[in-house]
Amino acid sequence: MKVICAGAPKTGTKSIAKALRMLGYDQVFDVEESMEFAFDEWEDVFENRVPNMDKIFELYEAQNVEAVVDMPHSHFFDQFLNRWPEAKVILTMRDEDSWFKSFENMVKDLKKYAFMGYLTLFSKSMERVINFTMQFFLITTGSLNPHPFIWKIWYRRHNAYVKHVVPEEKLLTFNVKEGWVPLCKFLGKPVPDEDFPTENRATGKNKIADRLMQETKIVKKAQKEVMLSFTLLALAVSVAVVYFVF
Repeated sequence: MKVICAGAPKTGTKSIAKALRMLGYDQVFDVEESMEFAFDEWEDVFENRVPNMDKIFELYEAQNVEAVVDMPHSHFFDQFLNRWPEAKVILTMRDEDSWFKSFENMVKDLKKYAFMGYLTLFSKSMERVINFTMQFFLITTGSLNPHPFIWKIWYRRHNAYVKHVVPEEKLLTFNVKEGWVPLCKFLGKPVPDEDFPTENRATGKNKIADRLMQETKIVKKAQKEVMLSFTLLALAVSVAVVYFVF
Protein backbone atom coordinates (compact mmCIF):
# COMPACT_ATOMS: atom_id res chain seq x y z
CA MET A 1 0.00 0.00 0.00
CA LYS A 2 1.49 3.27 -1.15
CA VAL A 3 -1.35 5.81 -1.05
CA ILE A 4 -4.33 6.14 1.28
CA CYS A 5 -6.95 8.66 0.15
CA ALA A 6 -8.80 9.80 3.28
CA GLY A 7 -11.13 12.33 1.67
CA ALA A 8 -14.88 12.03 2.23
CA PRO A 9 -17.13 10.91 -0.64
CA LYS A 10 -17.90 13.63 -3.21
CA THR A 11 -14.59 15.46 -2.73
CA GLY A 12 -13.21 14.48 -6.11
CA THR A 13 -12.56 10.87 -5.16
CA LYS A 14 -13.29 9.52 -8.64
CA SER A 15 -10.94 12.10 -10.15
CA ILE A 16 -8.13 11.29 -7.72
CA ALA A 17 -8.62 7.56 -8.34
CA LYS A 18 -8.20 8.04 -12.09
CA ALA A 19 -5.28 10.42 -11.54
CA LEU A 20 -3.46 7.78 -9.47
CA ARG A 21 -4.01 5.20 -12.19
CA MET A 22 -2.66 7.64 -14.77
CA LEU A 23 0.42 8.12 -12.57
CA GLY A 24 1.12 4.40 -12.73
CA TYR A 25 -0.36 3.07 -9.51
CA ASP A 26 -1.67 -0.45 -10.00
CA GLN A 27 -4.75 -1.83 -8.30
CA VAL A 28 -6.41 1.35 -7.06
CA PHE A 29 -9.38 0.19 -4.98
CA ASP A 30 -12.35 2.55 -4.96
CA VAL A 31 -15.82 1.92 -3.51
CA GLU A 32 -16.73 -0.26 -6.49
CA GLU A 33 -13.72 -2.50 -5.91
CA SER A 34 -14.54 -2.81 -2.21
CA MET A 35 -17.92 -4.27 -3.18
CA GLU A 36 -16.66 -6.26 -6.15
CA PHE A 37 -13.64 -7.96 -4.59
CA ALA A 38 -14.10 -7.70 -0.82
CA PHE A 39 -17.85 -7.62 -0.21
CA ASP A 40 -17.84 -10.52 2.27
CA GLU A 41 -14.90 -9.14 4.24
CA TRP A 42 -16.35 -5.64 4.55
CA GLU A 43 -19.74 -7.09 5.41
CA ASP A 44 -18.15 -9.03 8.28
CA VAL A 45 -16.72 -5.78 9.66
CA PHE A 46 -20.00 -3.90 9.29
CA GLU A 47 -22.00 -6.71 10.91
CA ASN A 48 -19.59 -7.05 13.87
CA ARG A 49 -18.64 -10.62 12.97
CA VAL A 50 -14.90 -10.00 13.24
CA PRO A 51 -12.87 -8.03 15.81
CA ASN A 52 -10.64 -6.22 13.31
CA MET A 53 -9.89 -5.65 9.61
CA ASP A 54 -7.11 -8.22 9.25
CA LYS A 55 -8.92 -10.27 6.59
CA ILE A 56 -9.43 -7.15 4.48
CA PHE A 57 -5.77 -6.23 4.80
CA GLU A 58 -4.69 -9.75 3.84
CA LEU A 59 -6.98 -9.71 0.82
CA TYR A 60 -5.69 -6.33 -0.34
CA GLU A 61 -2.10 -7.46 0.11
CA ALA A 62 -2.78 -10.61 -1.90
CA GLN A 63 -4.17 -8.48 -4.74
CA ASN A 64 -1.25 -6.04 -4.56
CA VAL A 65 -3.46 -3.02 -3.94
CA GLU A 66 -1.33 0.13 -4.08
CA ALA A 67 -3.93 2.79 -3.31
CA VAL A 68 -7.36 3.04 -1.69
CA VAL A 69 -9.94 5.74 -2.32
CA ASP A 70 -13.40 6.73 -1.08
CA MET A 71 -15.69 4.84 1.25
CA PRO A 72 -15.34 2.56 3.08
CA HIS A 73 -11.57 3.07 2.92
CA SER A 74 -11.59 6.77 3.77
CA HIS A 75 -13.61 6.20 6.95
CA PHE A 76 -11.08 3.61 8.12
CA PHE A 77 -8.03 5.50 6.86
CA ASP A 78 -6.36 5.31 10.28
CA GLN A 79 -6.61 1.51 10.29
CA PHE A 80 -4.97 1.37 6.87
CA LEU A 81 -2.26 3.75 8.05
CA ASN A 82 -1.60 1.62 11.13
CA ARG A 83 -1.12 -1.38 8.84
CA TRP A 84 0.98 0.52 6.28
CA PRO A 85 2.68 3.38 8.19
CA GLU A 86 4.95 4.23 5.25
CA ALA A 87 2.00 5.03 2.99
CA LYS A 88 1.26 8.62 2.00
CA VAL A 89 -2.16 10.09 2.80
CA ILE A 90 -4.19 12.41 0.57
CA LEU A 91 -7.08 14.34 2.08
CA THR A 92 -9.29 15.60 -0.74
CA MET A 93 -11.43 18.53 0.33
CA ARG A 94 -13.91 21.04 -1.06
CA ASP A 95 -16.19 23.80 0.22
CA GLU A 96 -18.56 22.16 2.69
CA ASP A 97 -21.72 23.67 1.18
CA SER A 98 -20.95 22.34 -2.30
CA TRP A 99 -19.84 19.05 -0.71
CA PHE A 100 -23.16 18.67 1.08
CA LYS A 101 -25.15 19.44 -2.06
CA SER A 102 -23.17 16.91 -4.08
CA PHE A 103 -23.49 14.24 -1.39
CA GLU A 104 -27.21 14.95 -1.09
CA ASN A 105 -27.61 14.49 -4.86
CA MET A 106 -25.79 11.18 -4.69
CA VAL A 107 -28.16 9.98 -1.97
CA LYS A 108 -31.12 11.01 -4.12
CA ASP A 109 -29.66 8.89 -6.91
CA LEU A 110 -29.46 5.96 -4.52
CA LYS A 111 -33.03 6.42 -3.32
CA LYS A 112 -34.40 5.75 -6.79
CA TYR A 113 -33.38 2.17 -6.05
CA ALA A 114 -35.60 2.05 -2.95
CA PHE A 115 -37.83 -0.45 -4.75
CA MET A 116 -35.04 -3.00 -4.26
CA GLY A 117 -36.08 -3.22 -0.63
CA TYR A 118 -39.18 -5.14 -1.72
CA LEU A 119 -37.03 -7.57 -3.67
CA THR A 120 -35.32 -8.78 -0.50
CA LEU A 121 -38.30 -11.13 -0.14
CA PHE A 122 -37.02 -12.95 -3.21
CA SER A 123 -33.26 -12.65 -2.83
CA LYS A 124 -30.90 -13.03 0.12
CA SER A 125 -28.19 -11.31 -1.89
CA MET A 126 -30.43 -8.29 -2.41
CA GLU A 127 -30.96 -8.09 1.34
CA ARG A 128 -27.19 -8.10 1.80
CA VAL A 129 -26.77 -5.30 -0.75
CA ILE A 130 -29.36 -3.13 1.00
CA ASN A 131 -27.84 -3.74 4.43
CA PHE A 132 -24.35 -3.05 3.10
CA THR A 133 -25.44 0.28 1.63
CA MET A 134 -27.21 1.30 4.83
CA GLN A 135 -24.10 0.52 6.88
CA PHE A 136 -22.10 2.96 4.75
CA PHE A 137 -24.20 5.77 6.13
CA LEU A 138 -24.88 4.48 9.63
CA ILE A 139 -21.18 4.34 10.47
CA THR A 140 -20.58 7.86 9.15
CA THR A 141 -23.35 10.41 8.72
CA GLY A 142 -25.87 8.37 10.74
CA SER A 143 -28.61 7.94 8.15
CA LEU A 144 -29.55 8.10 4.48
CA ASN A 145 -31.67 11.20 5.11
CA PRO A 146 -29.78 14.36 4.08
CA HIS A 147 -29.28 16.60 7.12
CA PRO A 148 -27.10 19.66 6.42
CA PHE A 149 -26.32 20.42 10.07
CA ILE A 150 -25.41 16.85 11.08
CA TRP A 151 -23.64 15.95 7.86
CA LYS A 152 -21.48 19.09 7.86
CA ILE A 153 -20.45 18.44 11.46
CA TRP A 154 -19.37 14.94 10.44
CA TYR A 155 -17.46 16.35 7.47
CA ARG A 156 -15.57 18.85 9.65
CA ARG A 157 -14.76 16.24 12.30
CA HIS A 158 -13.55 13.74 9.73
CA ASN A 159 -11.21 16.25 8.10
CA ALA A 160 -9.94 17.47 11.47
CA TYR A 161 -9.28 13.89 12.61
CA VAL A 162 -7.30 13.12 9.46
CA LYS A 163 -5.12 16.19 10.01
CA HIS A 164 -4.66 15.27 13.68
CA VAL A 165 -3.69 11.64 13.07
CA VAL A 166 -1.49 11.82 9.98
CA PRO A 167 2.05 13.22 10.39
CA GLU A 168 2.37 16.50 8.50
CA GLU A 169 5.11 15.22 6.21
CA LYS A 170 2.93 12.30 5.09
CA LEU A 171 -0.24 14.32 4.42
CA LEU A 172 -1.37 16.27 1.36
CA THR A 173 -4.50 18.37 1.76
CA PHE A 174 -5.72 18.62 -1.79
CA ASN A 175 -8.48 20.14 -3.89
CA VAL A 176 -8.72 18.44 -7.29
CA LYS A 177 -9.07 21.90 -8.88
CA GLU A 178 -5.37 22.39 -8.05
CA GLY A 179 -4.46 19.88 -10.74
CA TRP A 180 -1.34 17.81 -11.22
CA VAL A 181 1.44 19.93 -9.73
CA PRO A 182 0.86 19.61 -5.95
CA LEU A 183 -0.18 15.96 -6.30
CA CYS A 184 2.84 14.96 -8.38
CA LYS A 185 5.22 16.89 -6.13
CA PHE A 186 3.84 15.09 -3.08
CA LEU A 187 4.06 11.66 -4.70
CA GLY A 188 7.38 12.26 -6.44
CA LYS A 189 5.90 11.68 -9.89
CA PRO A 190 6.45 13.59 -13.17
CA VAL A 191 3.57 15.80 -14.28
CA PRO A 192 1.63 14.12 -17.12
CA ASP A 193 1.02 15.89 -20.41
CA GLU A 194 -2.68 15.07 -20.16
CA ASP A 195 -5.24 17.23 -18.36
CA PHE A 196 -6.12 16.33 -14.80
CA PRO A 197 -9.18 14.04 -14.88
CA THR A 198 -12.63 15.29 -13.93
CA GLU A 199 -14.69 12.20 -13.17
CA ASN A 200 -18.24 11.63 -11.87
CA ARG A 201 -19.59 15.14 -12.33
CA ALA A 202 -23.13 15.70 -11.08
CA THR A 203 -24.32 16.23 -14.65
CA GLY A 204 -22.37 13.30 -16.07
CA LYS A 205 -23.51 9.86 -17.11
CA ASN A 206 -22.58 6.58 -15.46
CA LYS A 207 -22.99 7.91 -11.92
CA ILE A 208 -21.56 6.07 -8.95
CA ALA A 209 -25.01 5.16 -7.60
CA ASP A 210 -25.90 3.47 -10.89
CA ARG A 211 -22.63 1.57 -11.07
CA LEU A 212 -22.97 0.30 -7.50
CA MET A 213 -26.61 -0.75 -7.86
CA GLN A 214 -26.39 -2.21 -11.37
CA GLU A 215 -22.92 -3.47 -12.20
CA THR A 216 -21.32 -5.02 -9.11
CA LYS A 217 -21.05 -8.79 -8.80
CA ILE A 218 -23.24 -9.06 -5.71
CA VAL A 219 -26.03 -7.02 -7.37
CA LYS A 220 -25.90 -9.16 -10.51
CA LYS A 221 -26.19 -12.24 -8.31
CA ALA A 222 -29.20 -10.69 -6.59
CA GLN A 223 -30.82 -9.96 -9.96
CA LYS A 224 -30.45 -13.60 -10.97
CA GLU A 225 -31.98 -14.75 -7.67
CA VAL A 226 -34.96 -12.42 -8.15
CA MET A 227 -35.51 -13.62 -11.71
CA LEU A 228 -35.33 -17.25 -10.58
CA SER A 229 -37.80 -16.59 -7.75
CA PHE A 230 -40.24 -14.88 -10.12
CA THR A 231 -39.92 -17.72 -12.62
CA LEU A 232 -40.59 -20.33 -9.96
CA LEU A 233 -43.51 -18.29 -8.63
CA ALA A 234 -45.03 -17.99 -12.09
CA LEU A 235 -44.57 -21.71 -12.61
CA ALA A 236 -46.22 -22.47 -9.29
CA VAL A 237 -49.19 -20.24 -10.15
CA SER A 238 -49.53 -21.90 -13.56
CA VAL A 239 -49.53 -25.36 -11.99
CA ALA A 240 -52.11 -24.27 -9.41
CA VAL A 241 -54.37 -22.83 -12.11
CA VAL A 242 -54.17 -26.03 -14.14
CA TYR A 243 -54.82 -28.16 -11.09
CA PHE A 244 -57.82 -26.23 -9.74
CA VAL A 245 -59.39 -25.10 -13.01
CA PHE A 246 -58.91 -28.11 -15.21
